[in-house]
Amino acid sequence: MSSKRFPVRPLSTWLQRLLMATGLALGTQQVAASDPAFRVRSDLQAPLNGDTGWAGEQSEAVLQPADQPFRLRFEAEAAETNPQTFRLQARRNGEVWETLEAHGFPKPERKVHMTFEDQDPGALDGWTLLKGASEALTVVAAGSDAILRINGSKDGFAALYPSPWPLTTFSYAVEFRLAPQGSPGFAMLFAYADSENYARVQVEPELIKVSQVQQGQERVMAERKVFIEPGIWLELEIQLEGGSLQVSFDDDTLEFIVPTGTALWSGDVGISADALHTADLRELVLEGEPRSPLVSIAGTTAYADADATTDLLSGSKSAFVPGFGLSLSEDTPLWGGKSGHGEFEWPLVIRRLADGALMNEAGDKFEFRMIEAGGLPVAGAAVAQIVLTVPDGHLGGTFVETPGRIGPWQAGNGDLYFIMEPSETDNRFMMMKSADGGKTWREVDGANRPETGDLESVDSRQVGDSIHIIHQVTHSVRYHVFNTSDHPNEPDRWSVRDEVAATATAIAQMATLVVRPDGSLVTVFLADRLYMASRSPDGQWEPATELDPADEYGNAGPQAVLGTDGVVHLAYLRTDGTVWYRRVEADGSLGARQRLATGAGTSRAEYGAVLPLVYDPTTDTTIIIYRLEDGHLWERRVRGMSPATPAVKISGLPVITNAVDAQQPAADVVLDGSVLHLLFIDEHSRQIFATHDAGGWQPPTVMVEGIEGSWVRGNILNRPDGRRAYGYIYDAGSRGGSGMNRFNEIILDQQ
Repeated sequence: MSSKRFPVRPLSTWLQRLLMATGLALGTQQVAASDPAFRVRSDLQAPLNGDTGWAGEQSEAVLQPADQPFRLRFEAEAAETNPQTFRLQARRNGEVWETLEAHGFPKPERKVHMTFEDQDPGALDGWTLLKGASEALTVVAAGSDAILRINGSKDGFAALYPSPWPLTTFSYAVEFRLAPQGSPGFAMLFAYADSENYARVQVEPELIKVSQVQQGQERVMAERKVFIEPGIWLELEIQLEGGSLQVSFDDDTLEFIVPTGTALWSGDVGISADALHTADLRELVLEGEPRSPLVSIAGTTAYADADATTDLLSGSKSAFVPGFGLSLSEDTPLWGGKSGHGEFEWPLVIRRLADGALMNEAGDKFEFRMIEAGGLPVAGAAVAQIVLTVPDGHLGGTFVETPGRIGPWQAGNGDLYFIMEPSETDNRFMMMKSADGGKTWREVDGANRPETGDLESVDSRQVGDSIHIIHQVTHSVRYHVFNTSDHPNEPDRWSVRDEVAATATAIAQMATLVVRPDGSLVTVFLADRLYMASRSPDGQWEPATELDPADEYGNAGPQAVLGTDGVVHLAYLRTDGTVWYRRVEADGSLGARQRLATGAGTSRAEYGAVLPLVYDPTTDTTIIIYRLEDGHLWERRVRGMSPATPAVKISGLPVITNAVDAQQPAADVVLDGSVLHLLFIDEHSRQIFATHDAGGWQPPTVMVEGIEGSWVRGNILNRPDGRRAYGYIYDAGSRGGSGMNRFNEIILDQQ
């Protein structure tokens, strides 16, 4: 067995032509010796002021792969003596300039999580003081904890926390306790524009009050009586979204919604205390609304946001005034360059797929420029240029959260298909297609995709020129069909969308599908317990019935496969940590259960203990691979009506489980002839390993290294050269975000 890895190839002839057509040639731009310069740094984690990790020379337009963060360093000359802030803009292929937002990558979080254990006692840095003395907001030791103490003193206190992004939609939460003596109380400030215009949620021992101050006049919007015992740690969260403010106190002990109207509420957040009032904070969490744009400012751990820069670039000859390195920030701090120049470095990412199922293409030309606070471009700064590449096998996007078999499926003409989402922040159903053996991928029939988004659980089966799909979301189970490119009437089209198979509220989304030879369907899915529903050949869904109604334990994690003569083979977890197998006969009757294993775990994170099943029609054998609580994979086989064979341990390496809230082991298994091939992601290294059972299960070998793998799903494919391959798509480390889906294959030796 050998592995095919796509090597880094030189720039292709067609891309060279494209660069010439767009007027951009790779290489250093012809700039005057005294002109401000830029430089692209490919190493996201290089030191801010180190002369390392560059992608090219100074002022050189370079090639940049999609979904690989990089850094861009600019020189900027001061146009005036007053301090000013800068932002960053980009445009693609000469289109309109757009000001860039800051979003995490690969998971597009906009989140500040503040605790105080690592803070030295004393005044807290990073806050903007509005009222009172800075010592009124101090970190103090409290037993084994470090907490933030607020003291209104005699004149009151207020301070803002500067968010690195605009706060028009946000969640703001604090863990607090009121002082057991004196005058306990504090307020959470938000939508703060100035001292005459802001909003707040006031917390007192017997009251939570929401009010808005406009032009200096306070208007009470809502208040609720509540008992808040001093000295007890409690939580309070406010969420501003869609014309309303939601207030949640003490794990939803008290929860209410305050309409805010259609006017835009924007501004900073902060903390205040009236005169003589005191309170303690142990934790503060601020979250903005994440997005996944085509291009955005990213973050880096190589330096802290707003760290000072040194003079690395040699374009400008004016005196150097330190600028800033940015990280997940849209605005620089105030910079007073006077008659000199500074350097500013921004981490960036250009995505292959973005919200709205938008797509960047190989060869797209991106330009970047710095702008002043008023929106005008900085006259004394260069315009940086980058050309996007898409590596062979790269899909980007977001993996299905709890996948059964989702591809890659292969049409009779060789085209490949895979189910996924464009981004974690835009849960649209996408069918991706490759017509060149997995090198390049793009969505097909996006205009007619299913309306039901959020791919929380998806399973599919290919029958001829159609891919049948079962799709479970929180409150329903939906059925879709996609026709592949070899369909005679409607190729590359969605032919069935959003058909309701069942209505049920799921405690965790898990569904599996079988298509019988007569065209009927069977799905088993998790609601409060496992249920089974069937669809007749003429398209009628029967009401769902509970799988094990008399069992004292619950069940979860179903996996099904079609056997001979319409028999459905099913395996699943019971919530006491046992794994079970049973048959569903062609007439719908259920066979007796066989217990396959104990010790599979009882927590919800372990519900999906069973891998997708494999059936060998030549021997009428169902192969069940499952994961036990220690992470190791085991295999048992059921031939015909016989009892299962003894359990066989597959590998001594534990597989990662529930890597991205999916409750399943990150492993995949397929059958090629009589040989099983298995891929799994090692829990410790997060690399992808492969093994097979020719001559017994073999020691696993590394297939993909240097990743933080989360998911893998594959299939047996026919290559144009006549050989067979185990083609698979894996998540290389999105951490629940996007941009990390990639295709690879294992070439299967001819026997």
